[in-house]
Amino acid sequence: MKKIAIKLSLASLSLMIMSGCTFSSDALFPSLTGSASGEEYSSDLPDLGTTNFQPIEVSEGSQTGTFVGQKVVSFRNELTQLQNSIRTNNEELQKIRASVISNATQYHKTIGNIEAKLQVGTTPGNPNMYAMLQSAQGNVQTMSINTDALNQLSARVASDTAMTGYLLDSIRAAYGVSGAVDEDHRQLRILENETNQTSVLMNSLLSEVNSDISRQQQYVEGARNYIVDLNSAIKVGSYGVSNVPLSGGMATPVSGSPLLVNASRSATVSGKPLFTAKFNKSNVNYKDGLQRAVSSAISAKPSVRFDVVAVSPVSGSQLSKETAQKNAVAVFQEMINMGVGADKISLSSKTSSEATSSEVQIFVK
Repeated sequence: MKKIAIKLSLASLSLMIMSGCTFSSDALFPSLTGSASGEEYSSDLPDLGTTNFQPIEVSEGSQTGTFVGQKVVSFRNELTQLQNSIRTNNEELQKIRASVISNATQYHKTIGNIEAKLQVGTTPGNPNMYAMLQSAQGNVQTMSINTDALNQLSARVASDTAMTGYLLDSIRAAYGVSGAVDEDHRQLRILENETNQTSVLMNSLLSEVNSDISRQQQYVEGARNYIVDLNSAIKVGSYGVSNVPLSGGMATPVSGSPLLVNASRSATVSGKPLFTAKFNKSNVNYKDGLQRAVSSAISAKPSVRFDVVAVSPVSGSQLSKETAQKNAVAVFQEMINMGVGADKISLSSKTSSEATSSEVQIFVK
């Protein structure tokens, strides 16, 4: 993943500073310039290959009338058939990839709608939610069928690869057949070169198909497991936000929270926060500053993930901790309203000796 260093001028930074809110300008987007854990995140869509496999054209040649010349004509026809097979298999591969991406996109769109509804709460066993979940299951089923198609394609390409190797050996053996003329050997050399290039392309195609199979199997398995989790959440009609019990301690992520699905995170949050909202007075105006901070982070790195941490003073009461957690939930909901996917946000809480009042800190990874 290409890493990008983001530099903000003092003028642009000053626009971000708002009453009751502070920013850290020297540690914005730590995951873009390296992190302590070295973790990086991929996009939500399957990481499939992108190569479009197109073979070279087979050179034409004149007939010499010799036995070797006849073999050259036969070799040329076989090579043409193998290259036509590459074109056919490549066309099938591109269709499968397009179907996978289309269904994965629709799957995430549907899942996002389900999560958004569950986070604010709905009726237990809501049939509309089950209908959306069934639609997502249909997308996953289609992607599973795509995986089967990739397996079948792999078998065909493997067979063609073996045939290409056999043809290459036959062409090389023809040099030793007696009765050939110079033109026969000239055409054999051209065919040998073209068949060798075809063999390299065929092996590359086979390797990329098999790689797609492996990645797609993992992706489908993860999607199926998540659907099981969502099914359980739909049964009770809630999934996160007002129903997430933020844990205490040193920034421990919410155990079992659906918001942590597909997000590999460390057990603690470290470094300077991207944004801090200090709730040291009533009616703190933090939304505009939050909008700027979140937008800047997403603009710099579309796959960025956020840790929303409720911070309360070490000497604070239980009520103080609950207030901090309630404020974190409000910030979380505001980020959802901004269009940030729930699966890209985690909630946690901690106490701090430096905090004098309730705070909500946002970290990026």
